[in-house]
Amino acid sequence: MRSFGVAVLLVAVGLGLGAVPAAADAVADHRAFVLAGFSGTTDEDYRAWTEQVQATAPTGSSTYQAATAALAGTDEDIRAYVDGGYLAAFHLDERYRLLQVVAWAETPFIDRAVQAAAESSDPAVWSEFLTNGLPRAQYADDRLSAARILDVITPESSPVLWEATQVALAGSAAELREFIASGQFVARDLDAQAAQPPVVPAVPAVPAAPAPAAPAPAAPAPAAPAVTAPRGTQRPVVLAATGVAEGPIAALAAAALLAGAGLVLVARRRRRTA
Repeated sequence: MRSFGVAVLLVAVGLGLGAVPAAADAVADHRAFVLAGFSGTTDEDYRAWTEQVQATAPTGSSTYQAATAALAGTDEDIRAYVDGGYLAAFHLDERYRLLQVVAWAETPFIDRAVQAAAESSDPAVWSEFLTNGLPRAQYADDRLSAARILDVITPESSPVLWEATQVALAGSAAELREFIASGQFVARDLDAQAAQPPVVPAVPAVPAAPAPAAPAPAAPAPAAPAVTAPRGTQRPVVLAATGVAEGPIAALAAAALLAGAGLVLVARRRRRTA
């Protein structure tokens, strides 16, 4: 885990996150050169020093304008500039830099230190704060910020941020500054990504099998053909009273009955004629 925390910081540095802006480095180099003073003796040395001041000073600053004016004059003008003439313009620029810190100072150590420097009328106090006091106050504020980060997280809740903060606190002031300015946000993003539940790919839905088609209704069975009795035959008839089927015997019985009835009529006629 420790190596991972270091990797987070290296990513931040590699991406240029939180690095000191090039303009700030240039101003620091310019201030260091001017504050180191002049140690030459010849006219060439005087001119070279003035040219270096002009080249490193922010364009438009009082120091830049004063150096430009000196270089446009005689060797005596350049000597007068180098032998102390530059200080008025340089101090004016230092005061302006101090007031810029007052404007953006929000952290407690820087705010207290810059207020104390701004209350002084001594340019040496201003330069001392900008050179040494500001970095010390910045480092104290960065350590306070790191401690506040650790106060609200645990190794379990934010493992990457926890380890990266520990590494930054054990590092240099520059490494801690980069972590507070940007590295912590890289670590926070990694923790947030790790906390998200894994994305489970959706299982494609299997289409339901189509329901079997209803069987076609069976064709109605053909009606049985009516049976027609052959000519010359009689269908058997069950007599309701006797249960005897009508057929040839019944026909004979009917004939006998008719014959009997005929005999009865003949007998009655004979009685009437006698």
